[in-house]
Amino acid sequence: MPREGLKKSERITNRFEYKEVIREGRLIDRGAYKAFLLIRPDLDSSAGFIAGKAVGKAAKRNRARRVLREAYRRLKVRLEPGGFKVVFVAKQDAARLKSTEIRLDMEELFERYGLLRKHDPC
Repeated sequence: MPREGLKKSERITNRFEYKEVIREGRLIDRGAYKAFLLIRPDLDSSAGFIAGKAVGKAAKRNRARRVLREAYRRLKVRLEPGGFKVVFVAKQDAARLKSTEIRLDMEELFERYGLLRKHDPC
């Protein structure tokens, strides 16, 4: 059975990458999260997920990250194959929302920046 999670190559894994995206990327404030989006043609698409202590205790932070990650995972098949890195920073609302609600919001975000592929009419 194939793994459905994010591969290591699809995740931001080290502190330097997180800092680079946060420093150089565009800040987009959504309701349940903030997104730092860095668009450059030389990048492979990857995503990182952060939940600080302002979100709540460990269980809430873990849920917030998990919900953001699941929303992105379901959306990644419709995203352009490369050219961006994104870091999602959870807010308190992220822990109480469902991943489907956040996915719809992420769809709108990626569509606005031209990273969402158009549907094939076939």
